[in-house]
Amino acid sequence: MSHAGGQAAPAMPGRAVMLRTIGEPAGLAVLLAAVLALPFFAGAYGSRVGGTILMYIALAQSWNLIGGYVGLMSLAHSAFFGLGAMGATILLLNGAPVLLAAAGGILLASVLALLIGAPTLRLQGHYFVIATLIVSEALLNGARNLNILGFHGAISQNIGAFTGLQDLSAVEYNRLFYYIMAGLAGLAMLLVTLVERSRWGLALKAIRDAEGAASAIGIPVAGVKLAIFVLSAAIAAAVGITSSIWLGTFDTTSAFDLAVTFQVIVMVFLGGRGTVWGPVIGVFLVFTLNEFIGVEFAEISTIISGVIVVAIVLLQPDGLIEVMRRGPAALSPRVVIGNFRRYKVD
Repeated sequence: MSHAGGQAAPAMPGRAVMLRTIGEPAGLAVLLAAVLALPFFAGAYGSRVGGTILMYIALAQSWNLIGGYVGLMSLAHSAFFGLGAMGATILLLNGAPVLLAAAGGILLASVLALLIGAPTLRLQGHYFVIATLIVSEALLNGARNLNILGFHGAISQNIGAFTGLQDLSAVEYNRLFYYIMAGLAGLAMLLVTLVERSRWGLALKAIRDAEGAASAIGIPVAGVKLAIFVLSAAIAAAVGITSSIWLGTFDTTSAFDLAVTFQVIVMVFLGGRGTVWGPVIGVFLVFTLNEFIGVEFAEISTIISGVIVVAIVLLQPDGLIEVMRRGPAALSPRVVIGNFRRYKVD
């Protein structure tokens, strides 16, 4: 593809090399070493901040599986986050070991995802969005009113004393959960990478782009969508369990908070849905915006963040990863105007 003056073409390889370097063994080794070394230099506070970023990377990638690759705008993600944490909390309160409680929480969320997904995944477009929103609110209200086996959903549950981690120092405690979140983020990244490079990825993209055509060529659409939905829910549940145990308390309203889902969706769309590195870019962008705007413009931070997010989504609908891939060409007036016109309503 040629451009006027031949100036745009050289910029693209440079950006492509940068992205490929991240994905090459040497680049990944450097990145992994940095992640593993951070807690030894950042202290307890740095480990908590880093662990929170890794938590959102895991959540964003898990939503990316269903929202990016399958193209389903699920609003039930925070419900599975909360279900996992709630299930683990109930088991911990009744004397279960931490690992068994975590496994039970993941199982609870996965089974409910299977039961919820079987009927709702048959819906299309905004009907599916509304259905997952209703399910999320129903599960929140159900959890609030649940009183079973010493668990009371209407009040916060202190679970710190049931984990066996009370003797750890603040540095050791935060370092431990930093590495657990790093493992979950790495697992989510690995799953997305495997999907991207496998026939599963091709099947998911075919379903996203033309579900009828995908079914016509023999792809088991219903089964594939349900499997990805359950996998996405299981990862969200694992993250919710880890977050709740890390905090040492379970609060129903916070665990099932729909704002978590919306924040994760914003991260995925900003970075680039249906890509491996897009959600990671989105997570760092959102955290950077929150840190800078929240300090410098605290009174109007929400408004400013909203304007920036809307502008990026409208002008770069494929995410900021396209800017890294294509370089300055992705920001040319012709491309930006073309992107904006994709949202034109006739």
